[in-house]
Amino acid sequence: MNLRFLNLSCAGFGGYIPKNLGNLSKLEHLYLGGCYGYVIGPGNDLRVDSLSWISKFSSLKSFDLSQLVIEDTKDLWNSINMLPSLLSLNLEGCNLNILPSFTQVNFTSLSSLNIRDNAIGMSFENSSIIPPWFSNLTRLMNLDLGQNKFDDPTNVLEKLSSLRVLDVSNNGFGDSLLSSLSKLNNLVYLDLLGNDIHFSSLHLLGNLTSLSVLKLRYNVLKGLIPEGLTSIFCRLSVLDLSDNEISGLLPTFIRDPSSCLDNRLKELYLGNTKFSDFFPEGLTMHKNLEVIDSTNSLLYGEIPYSISKLSNLRFLRISNNKLNGSIPSSIGQLSNLEELDISENLFTSIVSELHFVKLSKLMKLHLSKNENLVLNVSSNWYPTFQVKEIGMASVKVGPNFPQWLQKLSILDTLIMSDANITDMIPNWLSNITLFMTTLDLSVNTLVGGISVLCDAQLLESIDLSKNLLSGRIPSCLSNLEELRSLNLADNSLEGEIPSSLGDLTLRFLHLQKNNLQGKIPLSFQNLTWLERLDLGENKLKDVFPTWIGEKLQSLELLRLNSNQFYGVIPLELCQISSLCWLNLAGNNLYGTIPSCFGNFSCGSISGPGEVFGQRVESFMKGIPLEYVGEQILLLRILDLSENKLVGGIPKELTKLVYLQYLNLSRNSLNGSIPKKIGDLKQLESLDLSHNKLSGSIPQSLASLNYLSYMNLSYNDFSGPIPTGNQLQSLDDQSFYVGNPRLCGILIKKSCNGNGTSNVNEQTPQGGDHDQDVDEHKWFYAGIAPGFCVGFLGVLFILYKTRNRGLVQVFQCLARRL
Repeated sequence: MNLRFLNLSCAGFGGYIPKNLGNLSKLEHLYLGGCYGYVIGPGNDLRVDSLSWISKFSSLKSFDLSQLVIEDTKDLWNSINMLPSLLSLNLEGCNLNILPSFTQVNFTSLSSLNIRDNAIGMSFENSSIIPPWFSNLTRLMNLDLGQNKFDDPTNVLEKLSSLRVLDVSNNGFGDSLLSSLSKLNNLVYLDLLGNDIHFSSLHLLGNLTSLSVLKLRYNVLKGLIPEGLTSIFCRLSVLDLSDNEISGLLPTFIRDPSSCLDNRLKELYLGNTKFSDFFPEGLTMHKNLEVIDSTNSLLYGEIPYSISKLSNLRFLRISNNKLNGSIPSSIGQLSNLEELDISENLFTSIVSELHFVKLSKLMKLHLSKNENLVLNVSSNWYPTFQVKEIGMASVKVGPNFPQWLQKLSILDTLIMSDANITDMIPNWLSNITLFMTTLDLSVNTLVGGISVLCDAQLLESIDLSKNLLSGRIPSCLSNLEELRSLNLADNSLEGEIPSSLGDLTLRFLHLQKNNLQGKIPLSFQNLTWLERLDLGENKLKDVFPTWIGEKLQSLELLRLNSNQFYGVIPLELCQISSLCWLNLAGNNLYGTIPSCFGNFSCGSISGPGEVFGQRVESFMKGIPLEYVGEQILLLRILDLSENKLVGGIPKELTKLVYLQYLNLSRNSLNGSIPKKIGDLKQLESLDLSHNKLSGSIPQSLASLNYLSYMNLSYNDFSGPIPTGNQLQSLDDQSFYVGNPRLCGILIKKSCNGNGTSNVNEQTPQGGDHDQDVDEHKWFYAGIAPGFCVGFLGVLFILYKTRNRGLVQVFQCLARRL
């Protein structure tokens, strides 16, 4: 056959590559790799056990085996070494763990080599040194060694004089690498991301007069940028200094472009640094700028009105800084702008139609979480852009539901939480959610039902929490096959939870604080991917389901508090080893606390991207607290309070070394506090009040350095209250009332020699104790007049009987009294 070009990449093929492919001996270009970059399609799942057949491709110029499983890597390299015409070789993501030691290299015509994302140098037995034969690849122009563990260039790279593009990102290279690169005069693109490069060695790049792109993200660049690097930076079109500990003012060449002989800068990345400076007016003089990314830095002041001079600007990302004042309407003149992200700053102004006049190319608009932003557009205004993302959390958009959204037909993400909207959910919302994956309209005053969303089949996340939605949860939500997160908490929804929700592949389900009734649907047994289930504060009534522990073993958070569940806590719950947050408070559970709760290992909770907008409320440290977003990731909670539990506190609970909040209050627990409770080193809040616990308070509590709340009131503890460390600050006597045999400095009651109380405790205030106090007051108030009346009666009898001697005695006593 005369076939010269064959591309089977990203086609969804699987199995072993047939050896008879070698019969296509005239092939010049063969692509068998998977999907990568911006290519969309079904990835291949191909394997190869032998590559000896590729030696037949004597004319092969381009060979792509990326993301294939190669079982014999030695055979791979021996076969490649028999391809003298090879110009381009892609072995990205093939799980290679070693490079061969060639004595002779035959593929010296190679101009492009990609061995990115392998495991080279990641084990002690495999070398992390670039092998010497690389120096023979003198025609190499494009070399990608990224995402391996190389750490020593051994001066090999300095001989690759034709190199124009070099990517060594995410390895272990240090400053010695720059010595090897200083002779590569043709180098245009250099990616050093994720290595151990310091400012002190960057001057070695001064000879690279062709260098245009320099990426230094995630290195060990600290402190001020040396002014001596200005000449290097002035030559660049792309500079990435993000994710370093750089501080101080922005460098001179950014604040004053006239310091550069030639102003070439197109892309500037300064995100996640510690630059502390005004947003410089001089930045707007970099006329070629297309990208400004200074996310999560310390910039302050106002955006200059002259921002409109950056006519080529495509991306403006300055979120999470301390910028303030008004947003200049001149931003609306940036006709090439594709992304505007000024969220999480201190802007206080009105945003009007003028801010969007010429933004016809805008695809992402993020204004969320500023000090006081108000969107004030006319009722008949419609934008000229077709954005994919809108973020307007905490922007005053309401009170009416924004009509201009109707024209946005390709919306992927809509976030308008806490936007002051007081309105019905419009029926036309179903039209703009057809392509939407994320919808967040939480913390508004929306009313009505939510069946309008039943056709949004691409939705992955819905958050309508904290509104005034009413009616039943529509069963047609089961149509949303891509739905992974559903949050309808804190509304006025009623009726039973539809069993059809069990047909989804949910990871997060929040239905707390509604008026839901009935039982947890048995179909929820199918939600095996569920990580968070919150049904707290409803009117659900059922025996505690044993299948939760048997089926939902991916749970990290389970909140069923403030319902009417009854029965014993099933031992099957202990099968959920990943559980980090368990709240069963305020039900009718009885029996003992399972000792196997000590087996909860609580792995790492899902990453930040998975918790955006989620809210969980819990009664901790004596008050209700709400946790939002990433805060949820940090919490480890066990709350079994307000039930009918009996027995002792299992000593196995002290194995939960990650635990931060433990609340077992208002039960009928007895016995003593486990002596090893001090092993809970992360504990911040401990509430054991209103039980029948007894014995001494363990001294190990004094070793809990993070403990900021402890309530042991209304039990039968005895002996001294431990002191030391954090306990010294827990001096609120109400934490210990109702334990008459306690003593110690914290309650100002001395202990006798055997460690028990010397003085009877004053009767505590509140509840039944107030009644006791009143009874004692009346008792003592009645003694005095009773005594007087009785005494006078005795005197009267003696007087009548004329016993003068006794009369004189009592008269004497009366005078002394």
